[in-house]
Amino acid sequence: MNWFAQWFSRRRIYSDLSAEIQEHLHERTEELIAEGMAKKDAEAAARREFGNVMLVAQDIREVWRWRSIENFAIDVRYGLRSLRRSPGFTIMVVLTLALGIGANSAIFSVINAVLLRPLPFPNASQLADLCARSTLFDFEHLGVSLPDIADIRASGASFSNLSPYQLSSKEMSGDGEPGRIEGAEISEDFFPDLGVKPVLGRTFVSSDMQPRSYTVILSHSLWRDRFGGNANAIGKTLRLDGETYTAIGVMPDLSSTDFATDRKVWTPFIPTQEQLTSRQNHDFNVLARLKPHTDITQAQKELDAIASRLATAYPGADKGWSFRATPLRRYLLGDARKPLLVLFCSVGFVLLIACANVSNLFLSRGWARRREFAIRTAIGATRGALLRQLAVESVLVALLGGACAFFMALWTVRGIRAILPPEIPRVQDIRIDSEVVWFTLGASLLAALLSGFVPALLSSRQDVSVAIKEGGRGAGPGTGHNFLRQMLVIVEVALAIVLLIGATLAIQSFARMLRVDPGFRPDHLITMRMDFPEFRFANVEQSTRFVREVLESSRAIPGVVAASAGLVFPLGDSVAETTFETEQSVDDTKSGQRMARNNRIEPDFFRTLGIPLLAGRDFNTDDRKEKSPVFIVNDSFARKVFGSLDVVGKRLSARREANRPVWGEIVGVVGNVRELDPGAEPKPEIYSPFIQTPRASGVFLIFRTKPDPLATVAAIEDRIWTLDKDRPVTSIKTIEKQMEENTGAPRSQSVLLGIFGGLGFALAIVGVYGVMSYVVSQQTREIGIRMALGADREKVLRMVIVHGLKLTLTGVAIGVGVSLALTRFMRSQLLGVSATDPVTFGVVAILLIGGGGRGMLDSGAAGDARRSDGGVAL
Repeated sequence: MNWFAQWFSRRRIYSDLSAEIQEHLHERTEELIAEGMAKKDAEAAARREFGNVMLVAQDIREVWRWRSIENFAIDVRYGLRSLRRSPGFTIMVVLTLALGIGANSAIFSVINAVLLRPLPFPNASQLADLCARSTLFDFEHLGVSLPDIADIRASGASFSNLSPYQLSSKEMSGDGEPGRIEGAEISEDFFPDLGVKPVLGRTFVSSDMQPRSYTVILSHSLWRDRFGGNANAIGKTLRLDGETYTAIGVMPDLSSTDFATDRKVWTPFIPTQEQLTSRQNHDFNVLARLKPHTDITQAQKELDAIASRLATAYPGADKGWSFRATPLRRYLLGDARKPLLVLFCSVGFVLLIACANVSNLFLSRGWARRREFAIRTAIGATRGALLRQLAVESVLVALLGGACAFFMALWTVRGIRAILPPEIPRVQDIRIDSEVVWFTLGASLLAALLSGFVPALLSSRQDVSVAIKEGGRGAGPGTGHNFLRQMLVIVEVALAIVLLIGATLAIQSFARMLRVDPGFRPDHLITMRMDFPEFRFANVEQSTRFVREVLESSRAIPGVVAASAGLVFPLGDSVAETTFETEQSVDDTKSGQRMARNNRIEPDFFRTLGIPLLAGRDFNTDDRKEKSPVFIVNDSFARKVFGSLDVVGKRLSARREANRPVWGEIVGVVGNVRELDPGAEPKPEIYSPFIQTPRASGVFLIFRTKPDPLATVAAIEDRIWTLDKDRPVTSIKTIEKQMEENTGAPRSQSVLLGIFGGLGFALAIVGVYGVMSYVVSQQTREIGIRMALGADREKVLRMVIVHGLKLTLTGVAIGVGVSLALTRFMRSQLLGVSATDPVTFGVVAILLIGGGGRGMLDSGAAGDARRSDGGVAL
């Protein structure tokens, strides 16, 4: 530890070293004087023999262990003084890097929260979601039947356990207004498979999985809100769906997983005998746990073999069905990965453009300091020392930029969280945390390396004598400097082209999405959900009667223009599908089952929504359960199934009894409406009277109003509670709000890509401007000679502009080529516009060329070229 103690005695040690050197010189001088040499000559000879005193002292200090630390501290102090003497340069570099690093840190906070942060489950890599798919249905995620789950459990060697569960909602009775809470029916292995333990009480055991076993596990939020976070909540009771449940446990806060663990309550999953034997009942989600050392690919191969065997053994139920295992993490993230990675690549391009600009600034600064570097080299500074000094300065400005970027990210994250749609998983967890701090530091050091390394090499590599001689004259930069500056401009323009093309394509796609005709009038519409639990509504007649009473009463409210109800509504969060048969398909032995969208509605549904009736009639109160089924189909169904709109009177079957079709008559044709995705083409759809269908768990009430729809909510709720004080109303939302949520993801991506594209464009134009200004300022003498020899100002100006346009055009050509390769990754996110749209590519290229040209025309450099006087320049 002696070196550590010496660190605090450096001044004394340096003084002793200096005194020792002086003593050595004095002794040698005395020896030479004794030999007969004059004192002045003896002193000079002693110094010549000894060598450069500064270099000798430095060589001696280099062997001391703490010397490298001191050199670094000296470089830091000198670098800070140097940057303080150039405030304009420092401010420009710091702000440029702050923009690039800040944007990256803000988007990384989103990536970290959504994609990188691990799931709150031990050994989450062994967890998977198990679902079913069918060739009949469009959906990629369908439930699995309980008999199929039993077969997979018995035959599969890849899974240690399968835990079926069902998402549901419960009517919670108590003081105040009636309400429904989100719940899930889970098996006893569900939480043990996840590896999650309760904070109070216990989870389900075998005795809880028996009929009429009314036990419930509480979420952390419900325990806190309803029971005040009291440990005595275990053993308390809740009234759910008319039954008294006893609380047996409280789970930790898992509200950010966007999974069955997000629910308010969990009750035992107790299937009926019919569910245990019905292979057609694909209503059950499955949590699967893989065995150790088993990967998802191996499990999927096993599932494919089981699905093939079941299709052969049970062709009536399992033909055309397959199973899919998805890692739980990928299942929960859904479609969020690709757009977020596109955004991250975009801000990465912004950082690269910023680094290119900073590199140009460092090159200019290095060339301006060439005389300083030459003098330092002449008095003994090594190239390594110069490189170290320049590297320290690069790191200092990068760290200053990173510090500003960190505070910029704190502000930016709030805006991004507001822009991003709420359906993005874990969006509420987006924040600046330690991971983001480390990322910002890493991005700052990377920016220092990218922007300062090559300029430092060029600045430290020069001929000392030439640099000292030319330091006072306006000598132009070397070939290396000019080549690198021009390459940096080309890279900036190419990256800006990629950014602008991606942003323009996203904005065009979003604009076309907004212009898509939804097939109905979304203004002044509001929807609300009413559920029909079996303990209150034993059959469809009871629920239909109650709905009609609510609608009739609500139509009398001032401002309510029309009212109806449906199982689903256009552009809502869900759709329903059904298989159907026509008389032609029944007779055709080669024709299999066909699928169409399905909605069960009350009369006046189409008038309330503003869906045009193209042929036939609407449903009415005479369409009762005991009468023959009637249907209304949309335009797409009529054309694709029957080939024309002339389908009124034709027969259709949407269900079977005793394995025979139950035929009904088509009584009307309506226009197409959009379902779920506003950009997707309308699907064939069948509408049925609500009363003529099997019982439904709930319905959406739909009201068209004259005033603001939200202003009528209280009056409608009063009418409902007048008829049934315990009837909760949920999911109150205007259709316009629903449409806004549906377009939230493309809107946020378009806004952010537009911001990053504009930022990249601005930085690229600044880069072109800066390089051309610098080039012309270094060619002032050449311009003077040309003009003295007779060149006119316009020719000189044209020379400058042409040189800048060559760089810009080269960058544009490279950027267009890179964009053609990269935009294909956006293809699935674009609506109505090609990923290689030539108009977009052409307009963006012209915009950047025009912007660069205008920037050069308006630059001080071009102005100097226009105003130069040959004699003055010379």
